[in-house]
Amino acid sequence: MKKKTALFLAILIAVSVLFGGCGEELGLGNSEVKIKVEDGKAVVTELPNKSGITEITIPDVYEDAPITEIADFAGCNLENAEKINIGKNVEKIGVWAFENDQNLKEFSVDPENKYFCSVDGVLFTKNMKELLFYPLAKGVQTVEIKNADGKPEKVKRITYSVPDGVEKIRTKAFYKCGSLYSITLPETLKSIEEKAFFRCSSLEEINLPDGVTNIDMDAFGYCTALKSITVPKSVSSIGDYAFYNCTSLHSITMKCKKDSVSLGQKWQPTDNGIEIKEVNILWE
Repeated sequence: MKKKTALFLAILIAVSVLFGGCGEELGLGNSEVKIKVEDGKAVVTELPNKSGITEITIPDVYEDAPITEIADFAGCNLENAEKINIGKNVEKIGVWAFENDQNLKEFSVDPENKYFCSVDGVLFTKNMKELLFYPLAKGVQTVEIKNADGKPEKVKRITYSVPDGVEKIRTKAFYKCGSLYSITLPETLKSIEEKAFFRCSSLEEINLPDGVTNIDMDAFGYCTALKSITVPKSVSSIGDYAFYNCTSLHSITMKCKKDSVSLGQKWQPTDNGIEIKEVNILWE
């Protein structure tokens, strides 16, 4: 029986060595970053989600293949990662690559990378025109406020200013950033993409600058603390469910004209899809 077991293990190891090549997911040493190699290029398909692994490095190459892509969902829902280092050859990052990493404090990018950069730990395109991902635990401060009953309560808050020059808040950039309380947007901003601020449940203050042209689907979905917002005259489209379940958003000032803006299905604030009667939409 022992001889059969030993023979089976030997065959298994031989098969693994023989067929563990192109197109298979491979472990990258002890870090357990999973890589898929195809057509001479490597794609990161999964990052480790284990206690004790707080810093993850995506290197430049794997088995002589440049690591050029971080796939969708490769680093989503990480529970322990606090810092992610991105190598110089990465040229594509999926829009779901790093969503809902609640303990992430910092992105770092190799200075030689031609496509992406990190500024104060936030991930941008190299030309600084797109904000890709905000690390959800960056800049969290604990402050004391009075709750609805007038009693003191400690809450976590983030205040952030997007750098000048940024034109796009990319899809899911602040996805589930539950501590984001206030954000300042630059005058250069033009586009707020799908789910950009989805489930930012503490967000109370945001001013949309003149020049913004589109607010995409679910952009502010479940921003339940948002009380008022002014939509500038430059906006030409508001996507489906843009303010879905923004249950405290009772005042919207529309500086754009009705006949100049495309309004998506149930774009206005709702309570789980049901119209909120208290909402006052003022068209100027």
